[in-house]
Amino acid sequence: MVFKAFSIGAGITLILAVGGCQPGQNPNSVSGTIETDEARVASRYGGRVEKTLAQEGDALIGRQEIVELEAAELTARRDRAAAQLAEAEAGPRPEEIAATKADWEALGAQADFANADARRAEELFAQKTLSATERDQTVMRSAALAKGVVAAKSRYDLLVAGTRPERITQARAQLAELDAQLREMKISAPTNCVLEVLSVKVGDVLAPNQPVATLLLTNHLWVRVFVPEPWLGRIKLGDAVTARVDSFPGKDFSGAVEQIQRSAEFTPRNVQTVGERVKQVFGVKVRLDNAEGQLRAGMAADVVFPNVRP
Repeated sequence: MVFKAFSIGAGITLILAVGGCQPGQNPNSVSGTIETDEARVASRYGGRVEKTLAQEGDALIGRQEIVELEAAELTARRDRAAAQLAEAEAGPRPEEIAATKADWEALGAQADFANADARRAEELFAQKTLSATERDQTVMRSAALAKGVVAAKSRYDLLVAGTRPERITQARAQLAELDAQLREMKISAPTNCVLEVLSVKVGDVLAPNQPVATLLLTNHLWVRVFVPEPWLGRIKLGDAVTARVDSFPGKDFSGAVEQIQRSAEFTPRNVQTVGERVKQVFGVKVRLDNAEGQLRAGMAADVVFPNVRP
């Protein structure tokens, strides 16, 4: 299963009056919009949708299944690969080994008899009672049987040794590949999230890597605000901050500085005076603690930097 993460949001609103603040606004706070990461999940292999196991708006936990694809042919191939692996690991049957050993012993007995014939043929040839042709035929038959014994012994040794380790490794790799494909037939949530959009229905045929659902990763809520250049000397990565939202007036939500942009935004073309320099702003990404689940993407939030003294 593959997924791509990216940020969403209705947009970022900068409510910052350079050289002053709005009435009632904390002088060391700036405002932005809460955002969250989004993931689009899909199958790397595609297939026909067999089941949908969640609905839009459902809160999902990690590894919870969302969609199941049909995979009858993959199951059959997996069963065949598993049987081939079991056969390779078991090695030859005892009956096969016994039969090969019997063939080897039978050829050995024939070779011994042929060897005795060859010795008698040599004696008779020396006594000039046997022709050279008959002697050669007897000797050649003995040599051929001796080679047959060696070959039969090699076949027996191979069976006793069992399947080559390389073949077993190959069979295991093939089975693991099919198992991976079968896992891709069950598309699940990568972590705790909310099912925002379900893009398929039962019966749809999906191409590989075609997204089936859009998920909001609510365990990572953040807000990007823009601060004036003079504040940068007092803001560091990891600094603790607080945030407030209109839905819960008077309640502070904790957060931490997660990123500070390296370059300014909304910078005038010609920065020549001190008054113009303070108009430069830098993006700061603040991660928010949403353990209680009260914050949502799209809320406007006022972020207070306690280390800043305007």
